[in-house]
Amino acid sequence: MSNSPTPEGEDPADLLDRTNLAAYLSARKQLAAENSTLGLPTRPVLPGVLRTDETVSKAMELLSSLRVQAAPLVAMHADNQHYDAQAFISCGDLVLGFLERVNSTATATRDANVLDRMAALTAVGQAYSKTPLVEVRSRWDGTGVWSTATEDMSLADALRRCMHIGEEHRDEPGSPMLRQCPHRFAVIDASGMVVDIVAQSDLAMYLRRNTDLLDQTVMNATVQSMQLGAQGGRRVVSVNASTPVVDCFYEMERANVQAVAIIDENTDALVGNLSETDIMTLKSDAYGALALPVGEYLLHAHGITNPKVPDIVDRSLYNPDSTVFSAALANEGSKLVVTCEPTATIAEVMDAMHVKAVHRVWVVDDARRPIGVVALSDILAAIAVKKPSGGQGTSEGTIGKSTMHANVPTPTSQSSA
Repeated sequence: MSNSPTPEGEDPADLLDRTNLAAYLSARKQLAAENSTLGLPTRPVLPGVLRTDETVSKAMELLSSLRVQAAPLVAMHADNQHYDAQAFISCGDLVLGFLERVNSTATATRDANVLDRMAALTAVGQAYSKTPLVEVRSRWDGTGVWSTATEDMSLADALRRCMHIGEEHRDEPGSPMLRQCPHRFAVIDASGMVVDIVAQSDLAMYLRRNTDLLDQTVMNATVQSMQLGAQGGRRVVSVNASTPVVDCFYEMERANVQAVAIIDENTDALVGNLSETDIMTLKSDAYGALALPVGEYLLHAHGITNPKVPDIVDRSLYNPDSTVFSAALANEGSKLVVTCEPTATIAEVMDAMHVKAVHRVWVVDDARRPIGVVALSDILAAIAVKKPSGGQGTSEGTIGKSTMHANVPTPTSQSSA
Protein backbone atom coordinates (compact mmCIF):
# COMPACT_ATOMS: atom_id res chain seq x y z
CA MET A 1 0.00 0.00 0.00
CA SER A 2 1.08 3.55 -0.69
CA ASN A 3 1.98 5.74 2.26
CA SER A 4 1.45 9.00 0.32
CA PRO A 5 -1.21 11.26 1.86
CA THR A 6 -4.62 11.47 0.25
CA PRO A 7 -5.40 15.00 -1.00
CA GLU A 8 -8.02 16.75 1.10
CA GLY A 9 -9.88 18.41 -1.72
CA GLU A 10 -10.18 18.15 -5.45
CA ASP A 11 -7.80 19.05 -8.21
CA PRO A 12 -8.42 22.57 -9.61
CA ALA A 13 -8.79 21.07 -13.08
CA ASP A 14 -11.58 18.81 -11.79
CA LEU A 15 -13.45 21.79 -10.31
CA LEU A 16 -13.35 23.58 -13.67
CA ASP A 17 -14.36 20.37 -15.42
CA ARG A 18 -17.54 19.91 -13.35
CA THR A 19 -18.59 23.56 -13.51
CA ASN A 20 -20.95 24.19 -16.40
CA LEU A 21 -20.15 27.40 -18.32
CA ALA A 22 -23.79 28.43 -18.84
CA ALA A 23 -24.53 27.96 -15.13
CA TYR A 24 -21.44 29.94 -14.19
CA LEU A 25 -22.48 32.84 -16.42
CA SER A 26 -26.06 32.79 -15.13
CA ALA A 27 -24.98 32.78 -11.49
CA ARG A 28 -22.46 35.51 -12.18
CA LYS A 29 -25.17 37.75 -13.62
CA GLN A 30 -27.46 37.04 -10.68
CA LEU A 31 -24.75 37.99 -8.22
CA ALA A 32 -24.02 41.16 -10.20
CA ALA A 33 -27.69 42.12 -10.02
CA GLU A 34 -27.75 41.53 -6.27
CA ASN A 35 -24.63 43.66 -5.80
CA SER A 36 -26.17 46.41 -7.91
CA THR A 37 -29.30 46.57 -5.74
CA LEU A 38 -27.04 46.87 -2.69
CA GLY A 39 -25.17 49.75 -4.28
CA LEU A 40 -21.95 47.72 -4.56
CA PRO A 41 -19.63 48.17 -7.55
CA THR A 42 -20.16 45.50 -10.16
CA ARG A 43 -19.61 44.73 -13.82
CA PRO A 44 -22.12 46.11 -16.36
CA VAL A 45 -25.11 43.95 -17.31
CA LEU A 46 -23.81 43.87 -20.88
CA PRO A 47 -20.12 44.21 -21.81
CA GLY A 48 -19.01 47.47 -23.35
CA VAL A 49 -18.35 47.32 -27.07
CA LEU A 50 -16.51 49.64 -29.44
CA ARG A 51 -17.77 50.53 -32.92
CA THR A 52 -15.43 50.47 -35.89
CA ASP A 53 -16.28 54.12 -36.61
CA GLU A 54 -15.34 55.24 -33.08
CA THR A 55 -11.92 56.70 -32.42
CA VAL A 56 -8.81 55.66 -30.52
CA SER A 57 -9.63 58.36 -27.97
CA LYS A 58 -13.05 56.76 -27.35
CA ALA A 59 -11.46 53.33 -26.99
CA MET A 60 -8.99 54.54 -24.38
CA GLU A 61 -11.81 56.29 -22.51
CA LEU A 62 -13.98 53.15 -22.46
CA LEU A 63 -11.20 50.75 -21.49
CA SER A 64 -10.03 53.09 -18.75
CA SER A 65 -13.52 53.65 -17.32
CA LEU A 66 -14.36 49.92 -17.29
CA ARG A 67 -10.85 49.03 -16.09
CA VAL A 68 -10.51 46.32 -18.71
CA GLN A 69 -7.72 45.52 -21.13
CA ALA A 70 -9.84 44.90 -24.22
CA ALA A 71 -13.33 45.27 -25.65
CA PRO A 72 -15.14 43.74 -28.64
CA LEU A 73 -14.93 45.74 -31.86
CA VAL A 74 -18.22 45.69 -33.79
CA ALA A 75 -19.53 46.94 -37.15
CA MET A 76 -22.97 48.47 -36.69
CA HIS A 77 -25.89 47.67 -38.98
CA ALA A 78 -27.98 50.40 -40.61
CA ASP A 79 -30.56 50.19 -37.82
CA ASN A 80 -27.83 51.24 -35.36
CA GLN A 81 -28.99 48.54 -32.95
CA HIS A 82 -27.57 45.30 -34.30
CA TYR A 83 -23.97 44.64 -35.20
CA ASP A 84 -21.41 42.12 -36.39
CA ALA A 85 -18.61 41.37 -33.96
CA GLN A 86 -15.26 41.84 -35.70
CA ALA A 87 -12.50 41.19 -33.17
CA PHE A 88 -11.21 42.42 -29.81
CA ILE A 89 -9.37 45.73 -29.60
CA SER A 90 -6.88 45.74 -26.74
CA CYS A 91 -4.49 48.11 -25.01
CA GLY A 92 -1.68 46.30 -26.80
CA ASP A 93 -3.31 47.01 -30.16
CA LEU A 94 -3.53 50.71 -29.29
CA VAL A 95 0.14 50.78 -28.27
CA LEU A 96 1.20 49.04 -31.48
CA GLY A 97 -0.92 51.39 -33.58
CA PHE A 98 0.74 54.40 -31.98
CA LEU A 99 4.26 53.00 -32.49
CA GLU A 100 3.52 52.33 -36.16
CA ARG A 101 2.63 55.98 -36.62
CA VAL A 102 5.67 57.16 -34.67
CA ASN A 103 7.85 55.10 -37.03
CA SER A 104 6.72 57.26 -39.92
CA THR A 105 7.72 60.48 -38.12
CA ALA A 106 11.42 61.29 -38.53
CA THR A 107 11.39 63.92 -35.77
CA ALA A 108 10.31 61.41 -33.10
CA THR A 109 13.39 59.17 -33.33
CA ARG A 110 15.70 58.35 -30.44
CA ASP A 111 18.30 60.74 -31.85
CA ALA A 112 16.06 63.77 -31.28
CA ASN A 113 16.51 65.82 -28.11
CA VAL A 114 13.86 65.42 -25.44
CA LEU A 115 11.93 68.62 -26.18
CA ASP A 116 11.80 67.99 -29.93
CA ARG A 117 10.75 64.40 -29.34
CA MET A 118 8.00 65.49 -26.93
CA ALA A 119 6.65 67.91 -29.54
CA ALA A 120 6.73 65.24 -32.25
CA LEU A 121 5.03 62.62 -30.05
CA THR A 122 2.36 65.15 -29.06
CA ALA A 123 1.57 65.84 -32.71
CA VAL A 124 1.43 62.12 -33.54
CA GLY A 125 -0.75 61.44 -30.51
CA GLN A 126 -3.23 64.19 -31.31
CA ALA A 127 -3.72 62.81 -34.82
CA TYR A 128 -3.79 59.21 -33.59
CA SER A 129 -6.49 59.96 -31.02
CA LYS A 130 -8.85 60.89 -33.87
CA THR A 131 -8.09 57.73 -35.86
CA PRO A 132 -11.13 55.44 -36.47
CA LEU A 133 -10.70 52.05 -34.84
CA VAL A 134 -11.26 50.33 -38.18
CA GLU A 135 -7.77 51.62 -39.07
CA VAL A 136 -6.12 50.11 -35.98
CA ARG A 137 -4.70 46.64 -36.50
CA SER A 138 -6.07 44.02 -34.08
CA ARG A 139 -3.93 41.09 -32.95
CA TRP A 140 -7.09 39.13 -32.18
CA ASP A 141 -6.39 38.74 -28.46
CA GLY A 142 -9.70 37.02 -27.88
CA THR A 143 -12.08 34.43 -29.31
CA GLY A 144 -15.82 33.90 -29.37
CA VAL A 145 -18.38 31.20 -28.61
CA TRP A 146 -22.12 31.03 -29.30
CA SER A 147 -24.24 31.24 -26.16
CA THR A 148 -26.07 28.02 -27.07
CA ALA A 149 -22.74 26.16 -26.99
CA THR A 150 -22.13 27.17 -23.37
CA GLU A 151 -24.85 24.76 -22.20
CA ASP A 152 -22.64 21.82 -23.14
CA MET A 153 -19.31 23.35 -22.10
CA SER A 154 -17.49 23.26 -18.81
CA LEU A 155 -15.04 25.89 -17.63
CA ALA A 156 -12.31 23.37 -18.41
CA ASP A 157 -13.58 23.19 -22.00
CA ALA A 158 -13.55 26.99 -22.20
CA LEU A 159 -9.99 27.14 -20.91
CA ARG A 160 -8.82 24.68 -23.55
CA ARG A 161 -11.02 25.49 -26.55
CA CYS A 162 -11.48 29.25 -26.18
CA MET A 163 -8.24 30.29 -24.44
CA HIS A 164 -6.13 27.47 -25.89
CA ILE A 165 -4.47 26.77 -22.52
CA GLY A 166 -3.91 23.04 -22.30
CA GLU A 167 -3.32 22.50 -26.00
CA GLU A 168 -0.06 20.97 -27.18
CA HIS A 169 2.95 22.97 -25.91
CA ARG A 170 0.55 25.27 -24.06
CA ASP A 171 0.27 23.36 -20.82
CA GLU A 172 3.73 24.16 -19.47
CA PRO A 173 4.19 27.20 -17.19
CA GLY A 174 6.57 29.70 -18.76
CA SER A 175 6.14 28.31 -22.27
CA PRO A 176 6.50 31.03 -24.95
CA MET A 177 3.38 29.52 -26.55
CA LEU A 178 1.30 30.76 -23.60
CA ARG A 179 1.96 34.33 -24.75
CA GLN A 180 -0.01 33.56 -27.89
CA CYS A 181 -3.04 32.25 -25.98
CA PRO A 182 -6.14 34.49 -26.10
CA HIS A 183 -6.67 36.27 -22.80
CA ARG A 184 -10.48 36.27 -23.11
CA PHE A 185 -13.48 35.10 -25.09
CA ALA A 186 -16.84 36.64 -25.90
CA VAL A 187 -20.18 34.86 -25.55
CA ILE A 188 -22.43 35.75 -28.50
CA ASP A 189 -26.19 35.18 -28.60
CA ALA A 190 -28.33 34.15 -31.59
CA SER A 191 -28.76 37.76 -32.72
CA GLY A 192 -25.00 38.32 -32.79
CA MET A 193 -24.89 40.42 -29.62
CA VAL A 194 -21.98 40.06 -27.21
CA VAL A 195 -23.68 39.14 -23.92
CA ASP A 196 -20.70 38.09 -21.79
CA ILE A 197 -16.93 38.16 -21.68
CA VAL A 198 -14.84 35.66 -19.73
CA ALA A 199 -11.14 36.36 -19.14
CA GLN A 200 -8.24 34.37 -17.76
CA SER A 201 -8.59 36.41 -14.57
CA ASP A 202 -12.21 35.24 -14.16
CA LEU A 203 -11.18 31.58 -14.18
CA ALA A 204 -8.23 32.19 -11.87
CA MET A 205 -10.39 34.13 -9.41
CA TYR A 206 -13.08 31.43 -9.57
CA LEU A 207 -10.50 28.95 -8.32
CA ARG A 208 -9.30 31.40 -5.67
CA ARG A 209 -12.83 31.98 -4.39
CA ASN A 210 -13.32 28.23 -4.07
CA THR A 211 -9.92 27.49 -2.59
CA ASP A 212 -11.52 25.71 0.38
CA LEU A 213 -12.72 23.00 -2.03
CA LEU A 214 -9.31 22.47 -3.60
CA ASP A 215 -6.41 20.16 -2.89
CA GLN A 216 -4.28 22.26 -0.53
CA THR A 217 -1.09 20.53 -1.60
CA VAL A 218 -1.60 22.24 -4.95
CA MET A 219 -2.47 25.67 -3.57
CA ASN A 220 0.41 25.52 -1.06
CA ALA A 221 2.97 24.46 -3.64
CA THR A 222 5.69 27.07 -4.11
CA VAL A 223 6.44 29.09 -7.20
CA GLN A 224 9.81 27.38 -7.37
CA SER A 225 8.48 23.83 -6.99
CA MET A 226 5.92 24.42 -9.76
CA GLN A 227 8.66 25.86 -11.99
CA LEU A 228 6.81 29.16 -12.22
CA GLY A 229 8.70 32.38 -12.78
CA ALA A 230 11.89 30.63 -13.81
CA GLN A 231 14.06 32.29 -16.42
CA GLY A 232 13.45 30.41 -19.61
CA GLY A 233 10.42 30.57 -21.86
CA ARG A 234 8.89 33.56 -20.06
CA ARG A 235 12.09 35.51 -19.51
CA VAL A 236 12.21 38.84 -17.76
CA VAL A 237 12.53 41.86 -20.03
CA SER A 238 13.90 44.80 -18.06
CA VAL A 239 14.77 48.43 -18.82
CA ASN A 240 16.52 51.13 -16.83
CA ALA A 241 14.42 53.75 -15.04
CA SER A 242 16.02 56.43 -17.23
CA THR A 243 14.73 54.86 -20.48
CA PRO A 244 12.10 56.98 -22.30
CA VAL A 245 8.63 55.47 -22.04
CA VAL A 246 8.15 55.22 -25.80
CA ASP A 247 11.35 53.16 -26.04
CA CYS A 248 10.01 50.86 -23.30
CA PHE A 249 6.96 50.23 -25.47
CA TYR A 250 9.25 49.50 -28.42
CA GLU A 251 11.07 46.95 -26.25
CA MET A 252 7.76 45.27 -25.36
CA GLU A 253 6.91 44.89 -29.04
CA ARG A 254 10.39 43.62 -29.89
CA ALA A 255 10.33 41.02 -27.11
CA ASN A 256 6.64 40.14 -27.59
CA VAL A 257 5.73 40.84 -23.96
CA GLN A 258 2.99 42.92 -22.36
CA ALA A 259 5.10 44.43 -19.58
CA VAL A 260 8.69 45.25 -18.72
CA ALA A 261 10.44 45.38 -15.36
CA ILE A 262 11.83 48.81 -14.48
CA ILE A 263 15.17 48.45 -12.73
CA ASP A 264 17.65 50.71 -10.93
CA GLU A 265 20.53 51.58 -13.27
CA ASN A 266 23.23 50.77 -10.75
CA THR A 267 21.94 47.77 -8.82
CA ASP A 268 19.48 46.10 -11.23
CA ALA A 269 16.94 46.07 -8.37
CA LEU A 270 13.28 46.13 -9.42
CA VAL A 271 11.72 49.55 -8.81
CA GLY A 272 8.67 49.56 -11.07
CA ASN A 273 6.53 47.98 -13.76
CA LEU A 274 5.35 49.35 -17.10
CA SER A 275 2.65 47.52 -19.03
CA GLU A 276 0.64 48.18 -22.16
CA THR A 277 -2.28 49.35 -20.01
CA ASP A 278 -0.24 52.34 -18.81
CA ILE A 279 -0.97 54.09 -22.09
CA MET A 280 -4.59 54.37 -20.91
CA THR A 281 -3.66 57.24 -18.59
CA LEU A 282 -2.85 59.56 -21.49
CA LYS A 283 -5.10 62.30 -22.79
CA SER A 284 -5.05 63.07 -26.51
CA ASP A 285 -2.69 66.03 -26.07
CA ALA A 286 -0.35 64.36 -23.55
CA TYR A 287 1.50 61.81 -25.72
CA GLY A 288 4.59 63.98 -25.43
CA ALA A 289 4.97 62.58 -21.91
CA LEU A 290 6.12 59.33 -23.50
CA ALA A 291 9.48 61.01 -24.14
CA LEU A 292 10.05 61.27 -20.38
CA PRO A 293 12.20 58.77 -18.47
CA VAL A 294 9.93 55.89 -17.47
CA GLY A 295 10.83 56.42 -13.80
CA GLU A 296 9.53 59.98 -13.91
CA TYR A 297 6.49 59.02 -15.98
CA LEU A 298 5.40 56.36 -13.48
CA LEU A 299 5.60 58.83 -10.60
CA HIS A 300 3.27 61.19 -12.46
CA ALA A 301 0.97 58.38 -13.63
CA HIS A 302 0.51 57.15 -10.05
CA GLY A 303 -0.06 60.64 -8.66
CA ILE A 304 3.13 60.81 -6.63
CA THR A 305 3.62 64.56 -6.62
CA ASN A 306 6.24 64.85 -3.91
CA PRO A 307 8.66 61.95 -4.45
CA LYS A 308 11.02 61.26 -1.58
CA VAL A 309 14.48 59.73 -1.79
CA PRO A 310 15.16 57.17 0.96
CA ASP A 311 17.58 58.14 3.72
CA ILE A 312 21.07 56.74 3.27
CA VAL A 313 20.49 54.24 6.10
CA ASP A 314 17.56 52.77 4.17
CA ARG A 315 19.36 52.51 0.87
CA SER A 316 21.17 49.22 1.32
CA LEU A 317 19.86 48.00 -2.02
CA TYR A 318 20.43 51.23 -3.91
CA ASN A 319 23.54 52.97 -5.15
CA PRO A 320 24.09 56.64 -4.22
CA ASP A 321 24.51 57.26 -7.95
CA SER A 322 20.97 56.07 -8.70
CA THR A 323 18.75 58.64 -10.41
CA VAL A 324 16.32 60.50 -8.20
CA PHE A 325 13.38 58.90 -10.06
CA SER A 326 14.74 55.40 -9.57
CA ALA A 327 15.31 56.04 -5.87
CA ALA A 328 11.87 57.61 -5.48
CA LEU A 329 10.20 54.63 -7.18
CA ALA A 330 12.10 52.27 -4.91
CA ASN A 331 10.85 54.22 -1.91
CA GLU A 332 7.22 53.57 -2.96
CA GLY A 333 7.90 49.83 -2.98
CA SER A 334 4.81 47.64 -3.10
CA LYS A 335 2.53 50.52 -4.10
CA LEU A 336 3.82 50.39 -7.67
CA VAL A 337 4.98 46.85 -8.29
CA VAL A 338 3.87 43.42 -7.04
CA THR A 339 6.62 40.93 -6.24
CA CYS A 340 7.15 37.58 -4.59
CA GLU A 341 10.04 35.32 -3.69
CA PRO A 342 10.52 31.86 -5.21
CA THR A 343 9.24 30.37 -1.92
CA ALA A 344 5.83 32.06 -2.25
CA THR A 345 2.88 29.67 -2.64
CA ILE A 346 0.40 29.52 -5.50
CA ALA A 347 -2.31 30.73 -3.11
CA GLU A 348 -0.20 33.71 -2.03
CA VAL A 349 0.50 34.72 -5.63
CA MET A 350 -3.18 34.48 -6.54
CA ASP A 351 -4.09 36.53 -3.47
CA ALA A 352 -1.60 39.22 -4.51
CA MET A 353 -3.05 39.30 -8.02
CA HIS A 354 -6.55 39.68 -6.60
CA VAL A 355 -5.74 42.37 -4.02
CA LYS A 356 -3.63 44.44 -6.41
CA ALA A 357 -5.78 43.67 -9.50
CA VAL A 358 -2.76 42.71 -11.60
CA HIS A 359 -2.14 39.98 -14.16
CA ARG A 360 1.52 39.29 -13.33
CA VAL A 361 3.78 39.07 -10.31
CA TRP A 362 7.54 39.59 -10.55
CA VAL A 363 9.75 37.01 -8.84
CA VAL A 364 12.76 38.65 -7.15
CA ASP A 365 15.88 37.51 -5.33
CA ASP A 366 17.19 38.74 -1.98
CA ALA A 367 18.50 41.92 -3.64
CA ARG A 368 15.12 42.59 -5.32
CA ARG A 369 16.56 41.81 -8.73
CA PRO A 370 13.86 40.37 -11.03
CA ILE A 371 14.61 36.73 -11.79
CA GLY A 372 11.27 35.72 -13.25
CA VAL A 373 7.65 36.67 -13.79
CA VAL A 374 4.42 34.73 -13.13
CA ALA A 375 1.45 35.52 -15.35
CA LEU A 376 -2.15 34.36 -15.02
CA SER A 377 -1.72 32.00 -17.96
CA ASP A 378 1.23 30.36 -16.18
CA ILE A 379 -0.87 29.66 -13.09
CA LEU A 380 -3.77 28.29 -15.13
CA ALA A 381 -1.41 26.07 -17.13
CA ALA A 382 0.20 24.85 -13.90
CA ILE A 383 -2.83 24.00 -11.79
CA ALA A 384 -5.97 24.07 -13.95
CA VAL A 385 -5.01 21.75 -16.81
CA LYS A 386 -5.36 17.98 -16.61
CA LYS A 387 -1.98 16.41 -17.25
CA PRO A 388 -1.78 13.43 -19.65
CA SER A 389 -1.21 10.96 -16.81
CA GLY A 390 -4.50 11.97 -15.24
CA GLY A 391 -6.48 12.02 -18.44
CA GLN A 392 -8.40 14.89 -19.96
CA GLY A 393 -11.59 16.04 -18.31
CA THR A 394 -14.97 15.93 -19.95
CA SER A 395 -17.68 18.49 -20.35
CA GLU A 396 -20.39 16.53 -18.57
CA GLY A 397 -20.68 18.83 -15.57
CA THR A 398 -24.32 19.73 -14.91
CA ILE A 399 -25.91 22.99 -13.88
CA GLY A 400 -27.13 21.47 -10.62
CA LYS A 401 -23.76 20.02 -9.77
CA SER A 402 -21.81 23.15 -10.54
CA THR A 403 -24.04 25.57 -8.65
CA MET A 404 -24.50 23.31 -5.62
CA HIS A 405 -20.84 22.60 -5.02
CA ALA A 406 -18.99 25.69 -6.23
CA ASN A 407 -19.45 29.32 -5.35
CA VAL A 408 -19.58 31.95 -8.07
CA PRO A 409 -16.76 34.51 -8.09
CA THR A 410 -17.56 38.09 -7.16
CA PRO A 411 -17.93 40.13 -10.36
CA THR A 412 -15.72 42.91 -9.01
CA SER A 413 -12.73 40.72 -8.15
CA GLN A 414 -10.92 41.63 -11.38
CA SER A 415 -11.71 43.08 -14.73
CA SER A 416 -13.32 40.59 -17.06
CA ALA A 417 -11.36 41.42 -20.16
